[in-house]
Amino acid sequence: MNLFSEKSWNIFQDALGLKESPLGIYYTNDKPEGVTPETGVHVCMIGLLKKARRKRKTVFFDKDHFGCPGGAYYMGFRDMPMPNIEYFLSCGIAGEMEGERYIKTPELAREFFAKMRPRPAPATYCVFKPIEQFSDGIEPEVVAFFAPPDILSGLFTLTHYALERTDAVLTPFGSGCSAILTYPLKEAEKAEPRAILGMFDVSARPMVEKDVLTLSMPCSVFLRLLQNVEGSFLETKSWNKVLQRIQKNKHQ
Repeated sequence: MNLFSEKSWNIFQDALGLKESPLGIYYTNDKPEGVTPETGVHVCMIGLLKKARRKRKTVFFDKDHFGCPGGAYYMGFRDMPMPNIEYFLSCGIAGEMEGERYIKTPELAREFFAKMRPRPAPATYCVFKPIEQFSDGIEPEVVAFFAPPDILSGLFTLTHYALERTDAVLTPFGSGCSAILTYPLKEAEKAEPRAILGMFDVSARPMVEKDVLTLSMPCSVFLRLLQNVEGSFLETKSWNKVLQRIQKNKHQ
């Protein structure tokens, strides 16, 4: 591994009892080999990522193969998800569009999108693959964990420990894909970036297991987590009680 040592990764995995590897996310102009949505076929980005999570395949998207307009927007391939998105997220339009009612009014939805503004895609392809597969000199911009509550409690606490602050994890409103990628990219631009807890998006929930949420972060934060296992709470009796339960349920 070029990104981090195999030793540090093994220590991290074992200490947290990880059931699956996090996904590294990056942009490139070189077309990867892997899975991508068919042109014109609607598929949720979160659902397609199971190919990377469970089958360890590379999953990638571009401006013509994005699966969902919302995903294309949050990856930076479109200026807006769809026409009248402010009504779609709120009250809808009578006789024309049913609203999701996630935001109370169209005006509030407009304010949300005015602040959101995902970074325009810096290259042709947005790529997701398991973190261990980054052995070719490419570094992910973002690292995203999909994990159940016990493992998340370890990741959450380690993030605060490693970043030496008590507000190291944010939970902003947004889609599942914005929590995985858009918000962490915004954090990466800051002097002291934080992690994003997500997958509370009601529309995306059916695309993940019922006991799974995400914790996504700039790669720099992920590397600090790897460096802070030793000496942390992960070596205490309190965490060992949780770890034993994780290990017990690992194959259920």
